[in-house]
Amino acid sequence: MLAQQKTKDFILHQIENLSQDRLAEIAQFIEFLQFREKTSIREAIPGKHVAFGIWADYPEAQDPATFALSLRRKIERRMDG
Repeated sequence: MLAQQKTKDFILHQIENLSQDRLAEIAQFIEFLQFREKTSIREAIPGKHVAFGIWADYPEAQDPATFALSLRRKIERRMDG
């Protein structure tokens, strides 16, 4: 419990030095984490959508929703386009 309190204190101290734009990003990220904690990926993105069928032949895509999100993240980070 003591370590958890030190972590919170550290985070709060770091937040004090951020700009308003960065504070907004932190708030959005906290909302995302809270949502993710409450909802599994399967509940957030139903696997019955027809688009998930395109990954049926990919062995690395046993969980289609997670695989699709992983691909999306990779595409969003590309800088060559």
